[in-house]
Amino acid sequence: MKKFLKYTGISLLALLLIIFLIPVFFKSKILAVVKEEINHNIEAKVDFKDLSISWFSNFPKLTLALEDITVIGKGDFESDTLLSATSLDAAVNIMSIIRQKDMKIYSVFLQSPRVHAIVNKEGRANWDIAQADTTATIDSLSAFQFNLEKYEISDGFIVYDDRQAGMLARIEGLNHKGSGDFNQDLFMLSTSTAATSASFMYAGIPYLAQTKTNINADIEINNQTSTYSFKNAGFLLNDLMIKANGFFQLVNDSTYNMDISFDAPSNEFRNILSLVPAIYKNDFGKIKTSGQASFKGFVKGKYSSTELPAYDVDMNISDGFFQYPDLPKPVKNIQVAARFSNVDGKMDNTVVDIKNAHLEFGDAPFDFKLLFRNPETYKYLDLLVKGNLDLAEVSKFVKLEPGTTLSGMLNADAFAKGNLSALEAQKGPFSAGGFFNIRQFNFSSKDLPFPIKKGSFDIGLKNDGGVADATSINISSGHIEMGEDAIDFALKLDKPVTAMIFSGKAKGGLSLDKVQKFTTLEPGTSIKGMVTADMNFSGSKADIDKGNYEKINLNGSAGFSNIGYTSKEYPEGVQIHSAQLGFSAASAELHSLKAKFQNTNFTASGILNNLIAYALDKGSLKGTVNVSADRIQLNQWMGTQPANTENNVSATEPFLVPANIDLVMNAKAGNVEYDIVQYNNVSGKLLLKDETVQLRDVYTEALDGQVNFNGSYSTRTNKVQPEITMDYSMKEVSIQKAFMAFNRMQQLMPLGKFLSGTLSSQFAMNGKLGADMLPNLATLTGKGNFLLIEGFLSKFQPLEKLASMLQVDVLKDVSLRDVKTYFEFANGKVLVKPFTLKVKDIDMVIGGTHGLDQSMDYILALHIPRSYLGTAGNNLVNQLASAASQKGIQVNLSEYVDLNVRMTGSINNPSIKTDLKQAAGDMGNELKQQAVGFIQQKADSAKKVVTDSLTKVKDRIVDDAKKDILGRITGTKDSSGKSPSLDSTKKQAGEKVKGALNDLFKKKKPADN
Repeated sequence: MKKFLKYTGISLLALLLIIFLIPVFFKSKILAVVKEEINHNIEAKVDFKDLSISWFSNFPKLTLALEDITVIGKGDFESDTLLSATSLDAAVNIMSIIRQKDMKIYSVFLQSPRVHAIVNKEGRANWDIAQADTTATIDSLSAFQFNLEKYEISDGFIVYDDRQAGMLARIEGLNHKGSGDFNQDLFMLSTSTAATSASFMYAGIPYLAQTKTNINADIEINNQTSTYSFKNAGFLLNDLMIKANGFFQLVNDSTYNMDISFDAPSNEFRNILSLVPAIYKNDFGKIKTSGQASFKGFVKGKYSSTELPAYDVDMNISDGFFQYPDLPKPVKNIQVAARFSNVDGKMDNTVVDIKNAHLEFGDAPFDFKLLFRNPETYKYLDLLVKGNLDLAEVSKFVKLEPGTTLSGMLNADAFAKGNLSALEAQKGPFSAGGFFNIRQFNFSSKDLPFPIKKGSFDIGLKNDGGVADATSINISSGHIEMGEDAIDFALKLDKPVTAMIFSGKAKGGLSLDKVQKFTTLEPGTSIKGMVTADMNFSGSKADIDKGNYEKINLNGSAGFSNIGYTSKEYPEGVQIHSAQLGFSAASAELHSLKAKFQNTNFTASGILNNLIAYALDKGSLKGTVNVSADRIQLNQWMGTQPANTENNVSATEPFLVPANIDLVMNAKAGNVEYDIVQYNNVSGKLLLKDETVQLRDVYTEALDGQVNFNGSYSTRTNKVQPEITMDYSMKEVSIQKAFMAFNRMQQLMPLGKFLSGTLSSQFAMNGKLGADMLPNLATLTGKGNFLLIEGFLSKFQPLEKLASMLQVDVLKDVSLRDVKTYFEFANGKVLVKPFTLKVKDIDMVIGGTHGLDQSMDYILALHIPRSYLGTAGNNLVNQLASAASQKGIQVNLSEYVDLNVRMTGSINNPSIKTDLKQAAGDMGNELKQQAVGFIQQKADSAKKVVTDSLTKVKDRIVDDAKKDILGRITGTKDSSGKSPSLDSTKKQAGEKVKGALNDLFKKKKPADN
């Protein structure tokens, strides 16, 4: 017996050990399977903190739990999180884990999920993340199989945002569970649902607001027909119980069929009253009520993008009454008769009919009536609002939130009757009149960051003539104070159909700190400061639609003070200390702007035109602005480090020049720091137009000299590789400072590394920038010259090697003065045109090419006294003369030797070949061949540019021709509101081709010009 117990105990211990070690042994394999399944089946960014495996939650089944899971969409929804959850648990069979296949999931538990389901305006849904695969079935692809028996959601938060349909639902504190045999084609699903708050809004109208919800329903599910049927399902909305019967069917991905009827079993007014959030959440259990109410209806038919189901919702309240026991007055005589119906699902047959809505706050009656039908055709409206209410008395009828104050007088007596289609067609009678007045409106609460005070509005509505266009809306006076900010305004609207003529004024100030109290800014974004205005405006919508912006009048002034703005893009922020804008009919004048950005203090003034069209995104902002700055650190502005620092951070994408800016900026700066160069006393002109920035007549002191330049930067035709042009003139600058400052100079003129002294230069180039916002060498084309005023050349390998071959020490370290060279570059090569150089009694003519990769092919003609040559040099000359004689070339050596030298290889590893001029001939022919080859290659490259331009032009002409023909047939216009013009496209195309041909065949200027 002892042995039996011993071995049994050992066996049990071993079994327990195996059971608890299984999660450890199989975790990595299961994790790999999970990731593979996600990657294979889901088109989204899925992440989770860890995968845990345990026995405890669903013993004897294993529980797989993904912790801190997130699902983020891609494409249109790459910035939206579809799902985040504390954990996602699944119960699986132990043997399937051991076999590593057919892992059957029996239950799923989702803890604290936050779901943000979105349908965008184009109808695309962010939950459509399943990868399309037509080559295999789900069962063959998946390592997991669903044998669901139950599921559960705990503490959920769900937002459904259908932007195409104008539908928004929000559910908080969701607890839901369901159980049934999901493996059957026909089974009963028992569900239980509770939510602390449910809200639903459709077409801007709230149907549920922060409603406590409980739902218990047994749903018969038919998987073959995708039909969900239920009987006597109970929906508890706050205190209103609704019973529902019917079915809901998924016909396809976008069509749903339904036949649902519902009714409220109770006929007490109290139940309907519970749907009013402000009343329900404040001692609703203690409130005294009386009165009768009914609520019933049905929804029947199909819902899709092209059809709606028929529906009928009927709500009636008679003799409603409620009073809080600790408040002195009741709300009584509540009468409501409302019906929302559509007999066949056709949108135009929708009817909203609130025949009667009446209530009395003490002895103050308030009446409301609304009939609206045929929303697509006649749009018939019959509206009546009438009543007086002392808002200070509301707290005697309705219990407000603690800390809430409310006061003021509301008076209304207004009506509108007729077909709203008359507002468009000007046919049929329409009448309107009355007023809305609010006096001394004050409101504050703990949820409002500042009180609203002294609100007063006088709104008049009238119609003289019985047609819609004779309607006039006049806010003769308006005043409101938000905290310490006060605003006065007035607005009048006339001829709302034909012109929508408006006029008004506004005066006051607004603290921008309040803006972020009412809206959610992007993470990391903040704004503060004060805006004041005193403006008068007038015009008409008709002129705006026609583009007659000059007829829109805007007069007055606006001021900005202590403005601060920060964001992820501008973490150090932009500060506007003060600024004044003066508005007139045609322009806005900027006065004394004082601001700071990235440690730069600057001031600005100028004239801005076309402001209204620009604000409406209908035109370009034009004008002239004068800007002055003290110190600009461009490295900091552009997010880059100087080129000689170890951690070089380059821009990841180019700056895009706005398409709707047409500005001239006259700029001055005391100091500009860019890369490792300090530019002092900078002045010039900056033009922004056609997605291009042009620099004109820029002057600066830099590199111990003076620099003048012009240039351009354009993202008009290429948003990824901006096009650039530049021409500059440098006068008496330090060679070494210029060489170390400009990376491209190091590649264009690598000789500069070995030079010291002073030079002047002229230079012109065009090309494209790369992703690092530096010129793309392969695209650069240009020419220029260098005038070496005075300098010293040393440690230049090619010349040192030549000096060693000839044993001429004076060539190792060379003093230079007034040396001028001309060069061109294209396709990664630099052509240096022949120039003369004299070193003591040695005359040299030098020319050739070198690559931006530091390869070289230079030819030197040396006229050198033989007395300068050492033993090795004389031996070399004698050998060359002997070799020439053997070829039949008679060479007479004299006190001067003429040598032709070919330098190839690279600057750091040169190869030197020498010959006598008498034997090799005049080097001019070789230099000419080099130049011809360079020019031919440059021409071939330019021809390719022309060919590419012609192809793009042809494609654009064909495309615009299609649009032109289609536009003539259908009468449609492009996005700008204008019909596509084939003639204008041809004209633009001709100009582009002409420009490209001019670049190819333009007359070459003399080399010394």
